[in-house]
Amino acid sequence: MIYIDKTSKTSLYEQVYEQLMEQIKTGQMPAGSKLVPTRTMAAELAVGRNTVDKAYQQLKDEGYVEAVPGSGFVVNELPYLPESHGSDSRKGPERQKKQTYEYDFVYGSMENKLFPYRKWGSCMKEALLRLENGDIAVYPEKDGEMRLREAICSHLKQARNVDCSPEQILITCGHQFSMEIIANIFSDGGARTGVSFVMEDPGYDGIRKVFMNRNFEVSAIPVEEDGIDIRPLKGKHVDLLYLTPSHQFPSGAVLSAGKRMQLLNWAQETGSYILEDDYDSELRYYTNPIPSMQSMDNGGRIIYTGTFSKSLSPGMRLAYIVFPPDLMQRYHDFYYRYNGQVNIILQQTLAVYIEKGYFEQQVNRIRTAYRRKMRALITALEDVFGEDVRIQGGKAGMHLLVEFFLQQSGEFLTQEELIDRASDCGIRLYSTRPLYWDQKLCPPQQVLMGISTIPEDKMHEICLRLRKAFR
Repeated sequence: MIYIDKTSKTSLYEQVYEQLMEQIKTGQMPAGSKLVPTRTMAAELAVGRNTVDKAYQQLKDEGYVEAVPGSGFVVNELPYLPESHGSDSRKGPERQKKQTYEYDFVYGSMENKLFPYRKWGSCMKEALLRLENGDIAVYPEKDGEMRLREAICSHLKQARNVDCSPEQILITCGHQFSMEIIANIFSDGGARTGVSFVMEDPGYDGIRKVFMNRNFEVSAIPVEEDGIDIRPLKGKHVDLLYLTPSHQFPSGAVLSAGKRMQLLNWAQETGSYILEDDYDSELRYYTNPIPSMQSMDNGGRIIYTGTFSKSLSPGMRLAYIVFPPDLMQRYHDFYYRYNGQVNIILQQTLAVYIEKGYFEQQVNRIRTAYRRKMRALITALEDVFGEDVRIQGGKAGMHLLVEFFLQQSGEFLTQEELIDRASDCGIRLYSTRPLYWDQKLCPPQQVLMGISTIPEDKMHEICLRLRKAFR
C-alpha cells in the first residue's frame, strides 16, 4: 500500500519510488511480482502518470525491476542481505525464502487494488479542512476522537446491533494493542497473579501470547461444530473468556444461539467476562452477518472488540473496544496518565469515510471480491484433488482450512512435507499447528490458505501446480 503526502517536501515521485523500493527490499513484493500499470497507479494515487513513470524508471535504473515487453515492470531477484550481528540469524533463511514465493496464501493481508485510494484521499482532504478550522496542535482525545466514536457507534448499531454509547468506545492502534489494554486492566499491568484467561482451541496464537506475557493463567477449551464446548465452564469463574463467536478462527464454526444464551447466563452467575472478538463479522457470503453476542447481553458481561484491518487495511492500525460501563471506569483508572495513541488525522479521516457511507460500500466491495475468490479456490481444489482434499470453511472470512490426503510410499504427506513441497514450486502455505493449544488436536495434513491476495483467475493454475508438487 502506498500513501502520498502532497504537503511533504519530498517530491511525489520520490515518495512512490521509496515506498516501492522498501516493499521490494523487505520481500513484500517478491521476485517476479508485476508493478501496477502506471496509468492505474496514477489514478489510484491521484497523481500524474509521469510521476509514477519516473518512479518506475528510477527503480529500473537501480536494478530493482526490469521492463518486460508485454508484462510491464517486473521485480528482479535480489541477493539476500544478512542481518546485523545483533539480530536473530534465524530470520535470514525465512526472509530469503519469502522473496521466492510467486503466490502467498497469507492470511489477513489485502490486495492493493481493493484499497479505496481516491475516496480515502478525498475524505482526508475534508478532514484536514475541518481540522484547519479547529485545532490540530493538541494531543488526541484519550479515548479517541469523539466524532469517530460516534461514527463507529452508529455503524455498529446498524450492522451488528451492538448496544452502546460513544462514551463506551475506545479507539486503539491495532487489535493486539486492544488485547494489551484489556490484559493490563485485569492484571494491573501483569502485577496480579492467578488471573484466568480461557480461549478456544484452536485459536489465534497472537492473542494467547499477549495474555501469557501479562502473567495470566491461560488455558483452552476445544471447539465443536457449533462453537466452544461449554461443559468445562459450568459453575466455574473465569476472569476472561475469549471467543470469536460469529466466525471462529480458524475453524469457521458459528457459536449456536443456545450456547450463546447459556454462556451469557454463566457469565452473569459467575461474575465472569466474555471477550467477544468480532474480527471479520461482516464477511459472510451467503447469509446475513451473525448477530453479535453483545446485542444479547443484558448484564454488562461482554467486552466487544473489532478492527478495520480486514475491511480497510491491516496497515491502517485502527481498532476499537466497546467496554461495559464499569470496565470503562477501570480503564480510566489504569490509563489516566496516558495520552491518546492514534493519529488525529487518521481518526478524523475514518470518521468522514464512515459518515459518507463509503465504509459500507467498501465492505460490500470486498465481500463481493472475496466471495468470488473463495468460490474459485474451492472449485479449483475440488476439481484438481477430488476426494484427496477436505475443505473446512468457505462461507465467510478470508481463509480456508484444507487437508490434503496424498500418499507417497504408502504414507500420507505430513503438514511439513506439504508446505515444503509447495514452497519449492513458489507457493506458500501455512501451518495450523501454532493455532492449537493442544497440538495433538491438529490434523496432520492440515494447512491454512488465505485467499485475499491471490488473483481469482490463478486459483486453478495454482492447484495444478500443487498437485504436481505433491506427487
